Amino acid sequence: MKINQYIVLLTFAIATAGCSLIYDDLSVCGADYLINYQMNLVTEVQTTIDEKLSSDIEKPMADALKAWSEPYFEGHAHDLDMSFYSLGGTDELLEHKSDTINAKQKSYTLYIPRKDYRHLAVVNIAENNNVTLMGGQYVSSMRVAQREADTLPSHSTAVYTARLDMYMPANDSNLTFNVHLYMASSAVAIVQTNHNTTPLRMERVMLSGTASSFSINDSTYAFNHNSLIEAEKVVDGCYAMVSLPSRDAVSAPGGAKANAQAADNSLWKLRVYVPMPDGKVTETVLSFPYALQAGKMEIVKVEVQDNGAVVVVGNAEVGATVTLDWKEGNEHELITG
Repeated sequence: MKINQYIVLLTFAIATAGCSLIYDDLSVCGADYLINYQMNLVTEVQTTIDEKLSSDIEKPMADALKAWSEPYFEGHAHDLDMSFYSLGGTDELLEHKSDTINAKQKSYTLYIPRKDYRHLAVVNIAENNNVTLMGGQYVSSMRVAQREADTLPSHSTAVYTARLDMYMPANDSNLTFNVHLYMASSAVAIVQTNHNTTPLRMERVMLSGTASSFSINDSTYAFNHNSLIEAEKVVDGCYAMVSLPSRDAVSAPGGAKANAQAADNSLWKLRVYVPMPDGKVTETVLSFPYALQAGKMEIVKVEVQDNGAVVVVGNAEVGATVTLDWKEGNEHELITG
C-alpha cells in the first residue's frame, strides 16, 4: 500500500511564570517542543477503482468514482481538534485546542504547562453532518459519535484520529512528538455493470450494519443504535457512501442487536431498490460476511435482472434476499445496523 503524508507543524511553548530568559533550570523555565501531525493517506483506493473497473466501458464510471472519493481518501484536513489528558491517574481533560487548518501545512504556537499528557487528536469533525465529538471530559469516554436517526445521509467528511502519550521530562528540551492520524471512516460503492444494456436502474441504496461510535482512546467501535446510511448517486449506475465501519467479527460486542445480526452470518448489508416499469419496486438485501474496514473502500459490482433483482458479480460469498413489489414501511427483516 502506498502511503502519502502531509504534516501540520505545531510548536509547543511551555509557559512558566516568573522565569528568566537566561535561567538554566529547564524544570522551571520549560522549553519549546515540536509536534508533527502526519495524515496517513489512503491512496490505494484509486488503484482499487482501476482494478475493479478496468474495462473501457467502465472507465467513465471509474473516473467519476475517483473524483467522488478523492476528498475523503486524499486526506484533506479542514479542522483539527486536540485534547490533552492527565497521565497521573485521573484521565481528566487538562488542555484543549481546536483550529481550522484548511491546508496541507500549517504552523502555530500553543501554550500549555509542562506535564505528561495523553493526547487525542481528531481531524475533519467540525463539518461532518452525521458525527460529533462526545464525552471529551475524560480520555476514556471521548468518542466520535454518530447522531441517532433511522436514516442518515452519507457522511460528508472522512474522520481521522490519533492518540499519543506525551512525556515531557523536566530537563529535556529537545523532544519532538510525531502524531500519526489514521482514518476512522470507511466507504462503499455499488456499481451496476449492465446499466447500458437494460432499462432498469438502481435508484436508492442503503447501508446497514455500521458502527454508531468510535472510542479514540482504545480504537474500538460500538454498535449501540441502528441507522441506515443512504448512498449518494455518483453517476448513472453508481452509488456510494461514507460511514463508520462494520464490526470485524460476528462475535464483536454490541449486545442483543449484534447477536441478532450474527445469526444470519452477515456483518453489513446493502439494501438496493429498483423501480419497475409497472410502478412496482424490487428490493434486494445483499448480506456481506466480511468486514467493512476503516480506511477502505469496498466496491461491489452488480447486475440488475429483468425482475429488478440485484445480483453481485464475481462474489459467491454475498447472500441476497429479494422482495418483489416491495412497499415502504412493510419491513419484514430485522435491521441491526
